[in-house]
Amino acid sequence: MSVAILIPARYSSSRFEGKVLARIGSKTMVRMVYEAVRESKYADFVAVLTDDRRVVDEVNSFGGSVFEVKGNFNSGTDRIAAFVKNNRFDYIVNMQADEPLIDADTVDRLIECIMDSNSEMATLVSKAKEEELDDKSVVKVVVDNDGYALYFSRSRIPFNRNPFDGYLKHVGIYAYSFDALMKLSSLTPSSLELAEGLEQLRALQNGIRIKTCMTDKFLIGVDTREDLKKVLRYLEIDDG
Repeated sequence: MSVAILIPARYSSSRFEGKVLARIGSKTMVRMVYEAVRESKYADFVAVLTDDRRVVDEVNSFGGSVFEVKGNFNSGTDRIAAFVKNNRFDYIVNMQADEPLIDADTVDRLIECIMDSNSEMATLVSKAKEEELDDKSVVKVVVDNDGYALYFSRSRIPFNRNPFDGYLKHVGIYAYSFDALMKLSSLTPSSLELAEGLEQLRALQNGIRIKTCMTDKFLIGVDTREDLKKVLRYLEIDDG
């Protein structure tokens, strides 16, 4: 089985332009992610996919593998699909470039999740804290008895009319089979995807099941400059 870990790294993020090149101590964020995931015991291929020469130059500077994938893509998933269409792998991991706390063990947990379940698509979840439940930047998920996702939302789900202590949050990295990725990328953004701003809802709305597996890894996705400050505080790095 061949496995590729691909890191879409778009420079022009609307909420934090150039965040993938933001420095965390002595390294850029994209370098931290790349160097962590290349230690995966399952990965046959690791690369950054970008649309910007500045990212290409940065990855080249530390000896990483990087490819320019030009196009007007709706998501990182679509950028990855455009690349793997002519570079086939059995399984593909979509590793966000804005997860600087990721490690290889967590990625390997995801790869084992999709392989062991023989699923089309897989992702990770973890227990949500009370203070995260009404935070729209923290995506919540509910799953069925077999661990397949029923729905993802920026809202608190389920609504706790009665006491409920099983809230889960989504860890935003994905694994796909090749065929599932090609199918997903051929579909137009769905109504639920557009409403919530969550690309994984395109899969659910079109009948692609998403297997979830638990992780206790603490991650901070960097969407804003404030998120970056949280990472620096967590790593006890002076933000200057």
